[in-house]
Amino acid sequence: MYYNRYMDTDIEILVKRAQEKDKEAFTKLFDLYYDKVLNYVFRRVLNAEYAKDITSNTFLKVLNNLNQFEWRNGPFSFSGWIFKIATNEVNQYFRKQNRYKLTIDDPDFKELGDDNKAAEEIEKKIDNDKYLLILNKAIKQLKPIYQDILHLKYFEDMSYEEISQVLNKNESTIRVYSKRAKEELKSILEIDASNFLGNI
Repeated sequence: MYYNRYMDTDIEILVKRAQEKDKEAFTKLFDLYYDKVLNYVFRRVLNAEYAKDITSNTFLKVLNNLNQFEWRNGPFSFSGWIFKIATNEVNQYFRKQNRYKLTIDDPDFKELGDDNKAAEEIEKKIDNDKYLLILNKAIKQLKPIYQDILHLKYFEDMSYEEISQVLNKNESTIRVYSKRAKEELKSILEIDASNFLGNI
């Protein structure tokens, strides 16, 4: 799914090199996953500045915890681990709201910088797609676990198996939650639509 530029074995090699403090390898991993994580985070929080901060904090935690990562579940292993960290950061943001802060003080990490252009392009795309904006706002009314599942399933195109790895829940639970999430989302969208029509 996330391997357009690299084969699975290449990513595994990059991860091992990065674990051995190879800066170039980590930079390649950062470049490979940054836009994907930023897209995911921005659709969750709908705020470009916070999305950049959350994404940067995600990759700082990836860097700081890289030696604890173990390649276990085949090709999805590393990207699943990154999305697990990103999802935790998003949920922390929702718990803290305006108190969420960028925590980068690592000089090596700062060299990677953040991509303002990528964030601006995502923001513009969302602003221009009113249906996507309405859908995102409706999803934000659901329980956090339902939000996680819908975003990972329908925006990130992950399988139920992959989502179960990201969220640390068994696959059957994810399937049940997904069904409930879609039912609740449908009800919210129907209410929003009827309210909108009633105000015309």
